[in-house]
Amino acid sequence: MSIAIAIVGLALLIVLHEGGHFLVARLCGMRVERFSIGFGKPLLSFKRGETIYQLCPIPLGGFVQITGLNPHEEFDHDDPYVYPNRPKWMRLAVLVAGPMANYLTASLVALGIFLGYGKHTNTATVDELVAGSPAEQAGLHAGDILLQANGTPIAANAPIAAIRESKGVPVAIKIRRGANVQTLTIAPKKDPTSGDFLIGIRIGQLREPVPLLSALREAVVLPAVASGEMLKGLYEMIAGKQKASLSGPVGIAREMARAADRGALDFLQLIMLLSVYLGMFNLLPLPALDGGRALFLGISALRSKDVNAKTEATVHMVGLVLLLGVFVLVTFKDIKDIIVRWVN
Repeated sequence: MSIAIAIVGLALLIVLHEGGHFLVARLCGMRVERFSIGFGKPLLSFKRGETIYQLCPIPLGGFVQITGLNPHEEFDHDDPYVYPNRPKWMRLAVLVAGPMANYLTASLVALGIFLGYGKHTNTATVDELVAGSPAEQAGLHAGDILLQANGTPIAANAPIAAIRESKGVPVAIKIRRGANVQTLTIAPKKDPTSGDFLIGIRIGQLREPVPLLSALREAVVLPAVASGEMLKGLYEMIAGKQKASLSGPVGIAREMARAADRGALDFLQLIMLLSVYLGMFNLLPLPALDGGRALFLGISALRSKDVNAKTEATVHMVGLVLLLGVFVLVTFKDIKDIIVRWVN
């Protein structure tokens, strides 16, 4: 069930992205030939007006076929409703509509989380315990609020230094459970994979209610803030300041399934972040992406003349091949990780 929920959630993000392109293209009077969910030979299709709507078996994406959008395709150059013959501002609106649809989705999900579950504070809680771990054996429970470790306050977004530096020496963990405050002594164990000393818990953050106006304000700015953090992380990966960690649809679906197993809140938070990531990534000025097409449109506007169609088509094709290469590599990595975990 969690896998099915993950696939549906991922497909929904793609549909909303392509739906943004589709809706704005129609509002701008452009001819849309096809709206596809998935790739491959259609399992189901129907035609309404000039557009064919189809559902395909490979749920790894989707596309909206707007007449004239691809530089290499043939079309009637006298047709006022094809993409190249519409005003430049309309073309730009169509290009950014997909990412903006993802940002809007992220804001709406964030608003639902703020109003339904509240906002994260800096107070750390125990979200989950590993069975048989030192924390479980010492009597720590899920939902306990973590206050101090060896007298040092515990923050939700920071590692617990006293545990990592313990070398296995018992650590005094002060907690609040309901109205009671108590101290548990826990001896960390060395993780054979990472070499870190751990007690076997997943740390979460205490949430507090958010007023409606504050929730609206924070939900609106969340996509921009999250995009900035993602771009920073991407830069640090490229610069070698942090370990590169990329996932394709297989890895993303696996993480979504895990989030669904943990509960609705974790699943919604992941949907929110994935929606921001999908919008941010497509706005990057890279060939074959919405941002790359917008870059060519901007160059055309500055030159007061469209870039040569064959040149643009070649650049986008090269970009698409490179992106597909990365896609194949990360998908292979995701499948390999799943097999290794299953074997182990």
